[in-house]
Amino acid sequence: MFTVVRTTTNLSLDEHFIKHPAATFFVKVEGDGMVDHGIYNGDTLIVDRSLNPEKNSIVIVVIDGELTVSHFSTIDSEEATVWGVVRGSIRDLL
Repeated sequence: MFTVVRTTTNLSLDEHFIKHPAATFFVKVEGDGMVDHGIYNGDTLIVDRSLNPEKNSIVIVVIDGELTVSHFSTIDSEEATVWGVVRGSIRDLL
């Protein structure tokens, strides 16, 4: 069975993913540590610093001076600083 989708020639990523432009940044993923969460090496993540992480959030954290992607529920708050909540990802399929 096929699902019909609507196509459009005018798509703005800002309208769909960037709710707080001054607090939004992008990061490029290196590594395969988050494949269980659908995040793959080479993905570009859309991160919003204005959002408060919830139990199931995927976040960008600073651990030992380096940015990393993590599931919020696994973070030791004494060793990590949350930089933002991942709102989405962009993947080049080619």
